[in-house]
Amino acid sequence: MKKITLEQLVEIAAEVEAGDPTDWGKLAVGQQEAFRMIGTSILDMFDKEVYTDDDKLILLATITKLTVENMLLNLKIMDR
Repeated sequence: MKKITLEQLVEIAAEVEAGDPTDWGKLAVGQQEAFRMIGTSILDMFDKEVYTDDDKLILLATITKLTVENMLLNLKIMDR
């Protein structure tokens, strides 16, 4: 299995974020710092040679939760 680097994870996440940009000027943390901090945490949790079914379930549940949160935040922003 190919090891995913922090740089790869940050680069891909930043490309995805470009389609739904965040106003980073209003935040206390910069874009690169935020992506690196969260990317490091995610890699620590999932940097394994073999994934169990439980790992896959946790990963997919996390993606689903974050996607729903993102949708709700976008709806709140549109209402303003």
